[in-house]
Amino acid sequence: MLNKLINLTGEGLFVLVYSKILEGSFKSSSLVIGLGLLVGIITRLTDFFPYDDLWSFSSIATLFGFWMLTVTLIIYFSSSNKNAAMNVLLYLLSMNFSFYFLKYVLSFFIPRFYDEGFQWNLFILYNVIALVCSAISYVLYYWNKENKLSNFLYALPVSGLAAETIGLSIYLYNNHTFLFQLIFDFLSLIILGCWFYKKVNNKLIYIMTIVAVSSIVYFVVYRPFL
Repeated sequence: MLNKLINLTGEGLFVLVYSKILEGSFKSSSLVIGLGLLVGIITRLTDFFPYDDLWSFSSIATLFGFWMLTVTLIIYFSSSNKNAAMNVLLYLLSMNFSFYFLKYVLSFFIPRFYDEGFQWNLFILYNVIALVCSAISYVLYYWNKENKLSNFLYALPVSGLAAETIGLSIYLYNNHTFLFQLIFDFLSLIILGCWFYKKVNNKLIYIMTIVAVSSIVYFVVYRPFL
């Protein structure tokens, strides 16, 4: 009985601490913006690595696995639907800014980054995508309702990771590249998939959704490029 009480207390403290990290205050919003700026800088600096070798470290910025994982975590640690949508929007907008602004700065010093000024077309495009992701985040947060819909919603980001993992496995076999992204996606799939599997109340709906959605995403998004 005592052990059970300790476990419940520890779990309660964990939820209390982490559920308030991104609750919408000035401090948490600043944290999200700072995280986005840092991620944009880091992913831009991966351009210094070769894109077409076995590891392809720079692929982290161009494929979807990293973004699916980080956005999912931001949604999970938000405090409401509106808060999740705002946090994701702030994260992606700040990431886009530092990603393209750093390229613009580097273009003054390094010829490989020269591209005739600031890439406004891509910057605006990905900001529009950020708005779409923000709206999707608002919906995904409903997984906290703990009903049949939550089983489906929890499966969606896992399905995206599964589809990209399958696609990258085939691409690696055929072209001998993107190994780093494949390892990252596979580990993210296992961790996130098992984590959400423990949270859903209907395991069958969760698994069936992953199988169905990942198959659709694979054939629509990834298969044409293989």
